[in-house]
Formats: sequence, C-alpha cells, structure tokens
Amino acid sequence: MSQVPAIRGEHISFRYLEQGTRILEDVSITIPREKITVLMGSSGCGKSTLASVLCGLFPENGGVLESGEIYLCGDFITNLSVRDRAKRISMMFQNPDLQFCMATLREELYFCMENYCISPNEMEEKAIEAAKIMGTNHLLDQNIYSLSGGEKQRALLTCIYLMDAECIFLDEPFANLDPDGVQDLMGLLKDLCCKHKKTIIAIDHMSDHWQGIADRFVILKKKGQVLCEIEDPRDLPSYQALFLKEGIAYPGIWKKKEITLQEESKAILSFKNFSLPRIPEKTKKSSFLFFQKKKEIKKKTDYLLEDTTFHIPEGRISAILGKSGSGKSSLLMTLLKQRSYQGSILLTCKDLPKEYQTLSQKECFKHLSIAFQNPSNQFVSQNVIEEVSDGLRRLYPKKDKDEISSLSLKLLKTCKLEDYQNYSPYMLSQGQQRRLAVLSVLSGGQKILLLDEPTYGQDYRSAKALMDQVSKEVLENKITVLMTTHDRGLAAAYADHIFVLKDKKIKEVSKQ
Repeated sequence: MSQVPAIRGEHISFRYLEQGTRILEDVSITIPREKITVLMGSSGCGKSTLASVLCGLFPENGGVLESGEIYLCGDFITNLSVRDRAKRISMMFQNPDLQFCMATLREELYFCMENYCISPNEMEEKAIEAAKIMGTNHLLDQNIYSLSGGEKQRALLTCIYLMDAECIFLDEPFANLDPDGVQDLMGLLKDLCCKHKKTIIAIDHMSDHWQGIADRFVILKKKGQVLCEIEDPRDLPSYQALFLKEGIAYPGIWKKKEITLQEESKAILSFKNFSLPRIPEKTKKSSFLFFQKKKEIKKKTDYLLEDTTFHIPEGRISAILGKSGSGKSSLLMTLLKQRSYQGSILLTCKDLPKEYQTLSQKECFKHLSIAFQNPSNQFVSQNVIEEVSDGLRRLYPKKDKDEISSLSLKLLKTCKLEDYQNYSPYMLSQGQQRRLAVLSVLSGGQKILLLDEPTYGQDYRSAKALMDQVSKEVLENKITVLMTTHDRGLAAAYADHIFVLKDKKIKEVSKQ
C-alpha cells in the first residue's frame, strides 16, 4: 500500500480578484512525504501563490478559489481547524519581515509557544534549544529589524523548527544568504528531512543550490501547471535545454559580458579610514562623533567595517560580496545618510570632491538612488507604469504626458513588465517587484545607483534582462552602479570591479 502524500492538490484554479486574471489554472500536484521537493519556474508563473493556496492561506485570507481540492496528509484542508493545519504545515515567506510580530527572536519564539499553549516554565529551555540547533543563539536578543536579510531568514526558520509542523514550505530560502550560509542551511534542512522526518517543499530559481540534497524537482509553467517532474536529481544535466527555454538558471549559465570599457575611470566615491558601527549611533548636531580619537571610539564600539580604505570607480558596475550580516546593506544605507560613520567619504561630482558629512540628505538624493532588498518598501504609486513615469517626469520636465507614457512603456518592455502596467506594484511577484524597483530608480536620472541584491527572486531570463538594461545605462549614460550580491556568477558576468567585505575590511579582488 503506497504512502499517503504529504500534500495533494487537484484541479486548482485561483485568482486574486473576483473579475481578475487567473493566477493558477487547473493545477494538479502531488508532494510525497519525508522528501525535499524543489519547485522551479519562470518569475510570475504562480509558484508563491500555489504555495499559499496549498498551505491554506488563500483563499481564507484573500482571493478566489474557483475550483480544486487540497489534501494535507490525506485530510481535506477545509475540514482542518487553523490550529490543526498549523501542526501539519508551516511556510516561510520570501520576505521574512512580513512574518515577525515581536521585537527579538527570543520574544518571537515565546510568542509561537504561547499560541501552542506551552507552559511558561518550558519556554526558555525550548527557545535556547531551537536556537542552538538552528545556529541562531547569537541572534536571540538582537532587534529583529536590525538583522540582515540572511539573519532574518535563519531567525524565521528557527521559529518554524520550533513549531514542529510535518511539512515546511520555504519560498526562496537562500535569497539573502552567502555561499557558506547556504551550505550551513542545506545541512540543517537535510537533517530536518532525514532525522526529523519532515517534508520540505522549496521554491527556488537556482538549481545548483539543491544539488546533492533535493530528492526531486518540479518545473512549473505558466499559471502554475506542472510542466515536468524530475524524480532523480542526477538527471538534471539532461534538462538544460528545458531550463534555458523556461528561463531557469542551471550551474554555469552566466557568461561574461562582451562589452569591456577601455578608458581609465576616476573614483566617484572615496572611502578613507572608514569605520561603520555595528549598532547605528544617533547622529549628533556637532561633528564631534566623526572626529573623536580612534582609540576612544574603539573602546566603546563594535564595528561592521573598521578603518578601511577603498574607491568606487565612476561609470562602472561595482559588486560587493560578503557574508550575510557583514555590512553590505549597511554600507548602502550609510550612503543614504541613514547611518553614522567615522572616517571620510568623498563624493566627486563634476570634478569637485565634497565631504559626505557636509551634504544634506536632499543633496545626496540628487546624485544617487537605491533599489532596496525588499522592493515593496519603496513603491510610491498605485500602478506599475506610474511607478516608472514618476522618475521620468522629473528627468524630462518638458516632455508631455504621452511622451512620458511612451518612454515608461518602452522601459517596462525591457524587463517583460508591459502586460502588468495597470497592476498595483503590490500584486506582482517578488521577482517582478524587484525588476520594477530597479527600473524606477533607472528612470530617475541620478548618476549613482545602489542596488541591494537586485536579482534575488528572479529567474535567469528576468535577471539577465534586468542586468543587460543596467549595463546599457552604464555604457550610454555613464552612470555608476554599486550593487550587493551573493551570486558570484552574476558578479563575474556583469561587474567591472568586484569588492569583498571580509574581516571588517573591503578589498578589491580579481574577477578571474
């Protein structure tokens, strides 16, 4: 007698709006127990929506399920209470910020246990044990919103482990993790599956993350339908043509860009004896903080970066690599004047160097813009085309409405977003949101673009289109791009200069 599957969905059709387009159409899928299944497919094909429907989050919390039946461990999902469902399945969202309720991981773990009616006398021991197993002891009492993206993912996975559900859905679990962090998390997931008999279903765009650990791959096509199931991971190389057709990355897919900039480039941002406190200090009206003796500061402050000197070249793409939590995003936030620092930053604009401390935030924004790691944090408009048009109007104040609309649509077409021009940005997938966020900062006309993990959550086709557009802007408009990434292949393919943040220093490394 065959084992009852962990999850079974039959003929699922789902839409977000009563009269809207179907996101899922006649989807049938089976997930076996106690195995690691990886769902892959192009951006916007419905992977995250399917996960939310299979978990029971939709349509209970939004949307319309037109048809279909879903079974968890053999039981019809609508017959299960929320409490019973939570014991069987948990989900980690692509954006972990959406799931935290409390200020620290310790408090979050206690909150989870309260919902499970665990005795207060047991909470401390259980919280410490879960954090030890998941390698998050050092995060227990830190403010959750001060953590890096990768640290937040590990913190959330600690909560999921503690809740002890039979099935665990992970949406882009490695998106903010460095390669070492990916390997550590892989080991934890393998243990959860093999030792703790958990069923793990992961959504990912990178098949190489899962080599040696996944039991099977399921490739989805448009509207969430199953295109093929790969039951033996050793067969992955024979599917490269299919992956390329569907726009999905496989190992070694990134190729170095053909365009090489020949002329020398001066520095547009120069960091000298630069130190960045781990915990942001309040900016004081006087400049005393920034010119204290270094010995006095060292006694009081722990640093992400300490006494490091480096230069960002003008008119180039520079990539910064480094472990999760090492300070990559914090460096970008410093350039937005959101964090204090010691040392010197010189911004050279129109051949006139200016000390960054003397510039107001408004002056800084005239020169630079940013696409955040979580793109939904920066949207200002109610539809996709307006998000791009807003920047273009400022860049071209003399152009009329029709000209701006035409330019906006042309820009959306470069990243396959023209069909979504009248959608709310918040209705897009995470990958689509990220492309829109980068396009919106490209349209602003600033000469320095800060891109925080610009391609995470993207399929290969979309990531390539986005980076090709960025490279085109660099070549034609002489803009400077400073991006953080964990994707070494992407950095090697597109960056003119690669910097590594390690041991509180930033050093340029060879691309070879």
